[in-house]
Amino acid sequence: MAADSTVLNSIPDEKPVRIFLPIKDNKERYRLQCVYQVSEPPRFNLLFQPGSLPVEMIDLDEPCIIIIDMGGPTISIEAKISEVVNKQTLAMILLKSIPHEQMREFFRVDATAHVISRSFQPEVFGDQGDPWSTQGRTIDISGSGILASFPAQPPMDEQVRLEITLPTSPPETIKVLSHPVRMLQVSENQWDVAYHFDDITDEDRDKIIGCCLVIQRRLLRLKVKVRDQVKL
Repeated sequence: MAADSTVLNSIPDEKPVRIFLPIKDNKERYRLQCVYQVSEPPRFNLLFQPGSLPVEMIDLDEPCIIIIDMGGPTISIEAKISEVVNKQTLAMILLKSIPHEQMREFFRVDATAHVISRSFQPEVFGDQGDPWSTQGRTIDISGSGILASFPAQPPMDEQVRLEITLPTSPPETIKVLSHPVRMLQVSENQWDVAYHFDDITDEDRDKIIGCCLVIQRRLLRLKVKVRDQVKL
């Protein structure tokens, strides 16, 4: 826990942070702004504005994801709620830290989740030359990029604008400036292209990460269900 405690020690007192709260009987995570309050590591507190914290709705059995913008690398940690102190304060215990270089893999939605492949539908629009667009579907997605499948070969030598429709309730569309990293022609009518996000707002990145957390939680429940069925 020494490394994790070091992470907590690097977070200033009263630092604004973002949290993704698990909600009872709901696949969605609830995103809130709050303030970090220093305590004795691995413990810390989170302070919320009056009336913003849905105390009765929080699933205390599930961990929370907290994202801290340090003015450079973004720190992400997983923590458990040890106590609901009051309607404005949560007492937390650090479970683990997620280094910046691991963020992309941690928040990546696995390609084998077929519903994700069907649900994400990006369109690409060129910024230079004749306008063009092609529709496809994402194979996986993370907070820093996507892998998408298209029926026609898109350009590989220019930045593009991606419109990504997230499978949330209701669906949300985000727009990001991206560049292609690699491409693979899978068949005559299928090109798989990996894009890295070059320009994305914090709010849109939060939406992607929250969506990925929901999907990961759903897949984890499926894994547990299958495991229990095998034991029968």
